[in-house]
Amino acid sequence: MKKLLDVEKTRIAHYSDNQRDSVHRSSLLVPVLPNSEVSISLLNHFLTKRNISSVGCRVTAIDKTGQRLISQLTILDEPRVYTMHLQRDFNVKAASFLVEFFCSENIFIPFPAVMINHRTKDATSSVHSFNRVLADVFEDDDVNAIHVEETAIDIVQNPDLSTFFVLAAGPYDLEGPVALRLVNSDGEFEHTLNVKIRRFTQQLFELHSVVPDWSNLRGTLFIDQPDQKLFYGRLFVGQITKDGSFVGNHSYYDSSHVEGEFWANNNPSFRTYPFIQELDALIRFYPIMSPSIIALTVIFNSSDGKQLGATIARSHSSPSTDLFELDIRKSAIEASVNIEAVNSFTVQAIPLSGNTPTRINHQIVYRNSAIESSINISLQNHNVFHSKSKSRTSWGQIRNSPEFDTWLSITNDGYEDSVSTVEVKIFDETGYLWSETVDVPMRSATTINASTMLLCNHLTPKGDFVWYEIECLNYFLTAFSISRHIKSNHCTGEHSF
Repeated sequence: MKKLLDVEKTRIAHYSDNQRDSVHRSSLLVPVLPNSEVSISLLNHFLTKRNISSVGCRVTAIDKTGQRLISQLTILDEPRVYTMHLQRDFNVKAASFLVEFFCSENIFIPFPAVMINHRTKDATSSVHSFNRVLADVFEDDDVNAIHVEETAIDIVQNPDLSTFFVLAAGPYDLEGPVALRLVNSDGEFEHTLNVKIRRFTQQLFELHSVVPDWSNLRGTLFIDQPDQKLFYGRLFVGQITKDGSFVGNHSYYDSSHVEGEFWANNNPSFRTYPFIQELDALIRFYPIMSPSIIALTVIFNSSDGKQLGATIARSHSSPSTDLFELDIRKSAIEASVNIEAVNSFTVQAIPLSGNTPTRINHQIVYRNSAIESSINISLQNHNVFHSKSKSRTSWGQIRNSPEFDTWLSITNDGYEDSVSTVEVKIFDETGYLWSETVDVPMRSATTINASTMLLCNHLTPKGDFVWYEIECLNYFLTAFSISRHIKSNHCTGEHSF
């Protein structure tokens, strides 16, 4: 783990000298998982955002023993969506795929803005790239400076579903004990899992098979992987049905034993999320912040950003046994808020003493009776380094299929203009399709039904995925894309890059 304050120092240094510590390679490792077809999708942001005219994307198919099957180079030189169906287009026998991007110009970020999509019978799991093979020992020194457990893993309570996690090996075989730890109000439970995973491959585990007694417990699950050289290895975690459909997201750091992860003041942290009437929404906070006690409040907002009501502040401690979950719909009703008027909700965290932790991480959950979309994200803070004069570009993926209801939502956590005017551009595999200008009031969400948007504008995009791009002077805009399978009700979603 690299401390967020050190990440900020790197961002500031790059801003003042954009050729300092230049980056010329980024990568991700894509797992092939049972009962699924896997693809990657990206908008050529190298061109649309940074005006880099040519980037090489090399896909390497790897077999179950960690050996290379084939490598294929694609040149990214058009302002469009690139979708690669990895098994179909490269090698059907592959166990995983190493995807690398190369450029002689500085691409700045070693983590590529790529979505990994696993399609099963009646679900699609979409998550941004979550691990990577590092470029050199200096990057290893930088990003793996602090060893922490991985957590932010939801233990599913639905008897028709089970919790899974995927352990991946980097450029060397992963061999040895993996320590699992579950903490709740009844105590602390431990289990050791011995693994032998060949390089560049992975293994999927279901919690009910690994530790049956834990499969229906509430609590915080920690997983301690062995150190892996030249590899940044988040876990892929989620929920799986008995017939093999699954949806996942990535794990996150346990910072609860890491000192020095605080802003220089006690300014509140916050983030606004869309409330979609057709779905249930929840938030989950695990006790994984730097040692602190914060007061959490949820504020319910109207479409013009006015406060409709709020929950009573609830204290949350890290480290502790405190798992905090809140059902947004039920909480609004309990606060005597008209649920039909709720457009969005803002989660706010204020330290009860001392300064504000830098990483206040949590899950934002959308669901409709089946597999839930549990998006891992952290609260915003105005202490984050940001330009007030330079437009910020954000972008992300939208599912393009009549089998899904999909919503694109833009939320506003700015502090200067009461309303932000945002240009929304849509791209498919042929290039730029369409754009629209929308207004997003502060502390509200502008939500667009993707199917309605395409239909009303007579658009028939090419490909399984279209991508949006938003540009605005307001640094504190976030977009979310959330999809629900029409028949199964399985949900998936992700935040913008």
